[in-house]
Amino acid sequence: MRRLIIPLLVVALLITGYFAYNQYQLNQDLTRRAESQYQRSFHELVWNVDTINSQLAKTLVTSSPEQIMQSLTNLLRETFAASSNLGGIPIAMVELEKTEKLLNDIADYSYYILKRNNLDGKELSEEEWEKLQELYKRCRVVRDELDQIEAKVLDRDLSFVEVETVALRKGKKLKDNTIIEGFTTIENKVKAFPDLQFDEGIQKIEPEPQPLSGEEITEEQAVELARKFMNEHDGPVARAEVAFDTEGRIPVYGVAIYKEREDTPSYLEVTKRGGHILQMYIQRKIQEANLDYNEAEKEARKFLNTHGFQNLVLVETDSDTNVANFTFVPTQEGVLLYPDMLKVNVALDNGQVISFDQTSFLSYHRNRDIPQPELSEEQISAKINPNLRVEHIRLALIPSEYEKRELLTYEVKGKINDETFLLFIDAKTGEENRIVRLTKPREFKITVR
Repeated sequence: MRRLIIPLLVVALLITGYFAYNQYQLNQDLTRRAESQYQRSFHELVWNVDTINSQLAKTLVTSSPEQIMQSLTNLLRETFAASSNLGGIPIAMVELEKTEKLLNDIADYSYYILKRNNLDGKELSEEEWEKLQELYKRCRVVRDELDQIEAKVLDRDLSFVEVETVALRKGKKLKDNTIIEGFTTIENKVKAFPDLQFDEGIQKIEPEPQPLSGEEITEEQAVELARKFMNEHDGPVARAEVAFDTEGRIPVYGVAIYKEREDTPSYLEVTKRGGHILQMYIQRKIQEANLDYNEAEKEARKFLNTHGFQNLVLVETDSDTNVANFTFVPTQEGVLLYPDMLKVNVALDNGQVISFDQTSFLSYHRNRDIPQPELSEEQISAKINPNLRVEHIRLALIPSEYEKRELLTYEVKGKINDETFLLFIDAKTGEENRIVRLTKPREFKITVR
């Protein structure tokens, strides 16, 4: 018997070491993927802000309406991209209200001038020039500070995952973190400027979310709601705790969920008002795909039906490392409601829903008074470029990119060569309001050491 003990111990140690190594590899894989995404968002943000600064400078020195129009159009595109990339960096613990407002102000004022002056071939007025000069001065401060952060990130090989990890450790101080310190400096410098006063005619691009239903909940209630949700979806839950809370447009408690014998948590964001599950994301290594998109879609719909979301239309399918990403929208009177979208990600190895996001749905879903289209589908078809091979035409409500309103459009899906596009054509005027390229562009890659 004694002679058997040592070999058994060796085997046990080998098995333990094997599972420990696998867990280590899983954590490393997740870390690299997350770090790559965060680095990409950050460096693209730096590029966006530098371009915004450059376009503002060009607008200030030119007297050509054509050049002004080009610069203002570029400003709109870059400010939208900058806002998106800023949201892709894990710095929710830093209040960036004034920095985000500056980006919105640049976009709003650019569109205002473009719409009111430059489409008629007018030059900038003295008042408009002064407002753009002030926006340029503020943007330059942000650009200079971002350049310093980027230099430190590259020089010291700083990690955004580490920022996120520190944020999730309750009680650990964040003030000594170089990245957090840099973004805090940006916010404080922008906050030091007096508020800009704009004309009443300037409309805000970002619509306000509707109030959430329900009463304010406590941290303990948020934990119980998250535990119940995950027990039903991916249970049993061994431990649950509040890892962070934010006071953004939708204040939430971030709840970390742990399963038995697992160190890597899943996260749920529970709204402080009403206790709605805003987002869920499960972290695990995805194995080789065993399911196709049709099977994955069935799993996504099953999950949504379980949680009360029915009669949804799938409007987009994408993939990322053996994960199928689905975007669904509800309908009203046969019209697609794009502002109310829901996103579900399904692992293609076993069909598990690993991510869910109803931020837009909670923010904007309501019963609407939808007008009748003034143009028929046949009239729209006659306006489409004959080189586009049309797959379908259907009515869709979309948010205006530049104004606080929604537009009734015809969504036209079609192909030209190997490219697939969605055209959104105004159902009242017949103008092409937006063109979306569905063919995915090549990704900007960051090498993580």
